[in-house]
Amino acid sequence: MLADFHMLPEESRIWIYASEKALNTEQKSHILNYISEHLKGWNAHKIPLTAGVTILEDHFIVVALDEGENGASGCSIDTLQNTIQKIEQEFSIDLMNRLNVFCNIDNKIECIPSFKLGSIAKADTLFYDLTILTKSDLNTYLKPISEGWCAHLV
Repeated sequence: MLADFHMLPEESRIWIYASEKALNTEQKSHILNYISEHLKGWNAHKIPLTAGVTILEDHFIVVALDEGENGASGCSIDTLQNTIQKIEQEFSIDLMNRLNVFCNIDNKIECIPSFKLGSIAKADTLFYDLTILTKSDLNTYLKPISEGWCAHLV
């Protein structure tokens, strides 16, 4: 069941998919509509799931699931991943590359391959922590590299 992302509880589980390049208005609109259509019928073992989607900073597609009602199953997560893969193919973009680190450099989002991070960023460079698990974590997902999973790379 589709819900307004901003109305979902702060403890909602999230998945973040990141585009290396900023998405334009047309792409964002299409992606939001496409994922919203999926979420309207999203279920786990035939039990409807309440979820919403938003796009942050023109790069980050965030799907939130209210697990207070029903939790996702492996199969339901697979259907979401398949939807994301179809978007990747349609727009020729990569949304699931976990080897990239997204940093805020000179007030611009830069996608940096993790193996190059040490040569481009410093410990106090801000990065977007895409490993967060709940909607409330979005309040602090931009943090210094020194406070994140990638600190050992700089």
